[in-house]
Amino acid sequence: MNINPISRLIRFGILAFDILVAAGLLLSAYGGAIDPNKSVWPQIFGMTFPAWIILMLVMVPVSFIIWRKSALLPTAALLIAMPAILTISPLHIGGALSQSERARSFSVMTYNVYGFVDHEFESDDSGGKGAKESRSLQQIIDTQPDIVCMQEGYNPNYRFKLQMDTINKIYPYSNFIPEGGEIIFSKYPFKIVPTPQPAWHTAHYSAYELDVDGHPLLVVNCHLQSIGLTPDDKALYRELTDKRIESPTRSELSKVKNSILSKLAVAFKLRAEQARHIRQFLEEHPGNAILVGDFNDVQGNYAYRSICSAGMRDAYADSGFGPTITYIDNRFYFHIDQIFYRGDMRAVDIVRGDIKSSDHYPMTATFVWNAPDISHTD
Repeated sequence: MNINPISRLIRFGILAFDILVAAGLLLSAYGGAIDPNKSVWPQIFGMTFPAWIILMLVMVPVSFIIWRKSALLPTAALLIAMPAILTISPLHIGGALSQSERARSFSVMTYNVYGFVDHEFESDDSGGKGAKESRSLQQIIDTQPDIVCMQEGYNPNYRFKLQMDTINKIYPYSNFIPEGGEIIFSKYPFKIVPTPQPAWHTAHYSAYELDVDGHPLLVVNCHLQSIGLTPDDKALYRELTDKRIESPTRSELSKVKNSILSKLAVAFKLRAEQARHIRQFLEEHPGNAILVGDFNDVQGNYAYRSICSAGMRDAYADSGFGPTITYIDNRFYFHIDQIFYRGDMRAVDIVRGDIKSSDHYPMTATFVWNAPDISHTD
């Protein structure tokens, strides 16, 4: 069958676009395995992974309509990327825990509390630094997870005495690390584990050894390197993502490259170093462990993969449903708060809070200790 030149050109065009989108999808899905010291572009592509998924899902039916054979390429690319897709958008439908599982369960929250300044009402007296109550603390009081790990905090006893009186009744064990702003509230006793580490700009981590109903558990609370954007950088990004700017000028693109992208590159490299340091710490402390915190990076990128290489599993990938975001400021809508675990337990549920008192949403995961094996008992 002869194909006229216009049809041939259209087929060539759709195939070329399929190849381009497939390359973008696969690079964003798996490029995070590349050390950012070699190239930061795969990390930047990793942040755009959801957009490539959507684009590829559009290309499958479009390609099928225009040229059936060309639909094989986007379909194959989606299948290859499926493990990464199911990491950021898992399909677990949780069921009710049995009575035995409830007895063996415990919950852990990670929450960047933005210095206990109310992000949503920061400009008002009710939410600024003079506020007498914290909606973030109230969220903790209302949900009462067994262990709460916070980042970017300070000692809340100074300003929120009434709420802290309630907190101290719920959580008899607590600690504040002023060097990094990490806070832990716990229903279980713990001791501080030393974490010798370099001075890392905006990054820090702390560790605690808990006794959770007779199970030893290492909990690591971390805050990895932030991008460090200035108000001008954020304003530029908002302008470029605003509908009023249809085609950015060369000057605007130059500012993005020299300011935002260069800072992203520095942060990616620092997070890689920090994640490798924490991975080594985890390897030196075998056994049951949970690592939580503000990674300032998405699932699948290098820092995330470094932690997973220490035998850690992603609680969201194992028990979540659908995609989510945990950062809500400046149109950087990303899932950057993570909960990892390993050892004699499994993640059975994970819930993201919706309160906007911080620029991050809280995340709470529920774990169940594995049942003892009684098959070989006498």
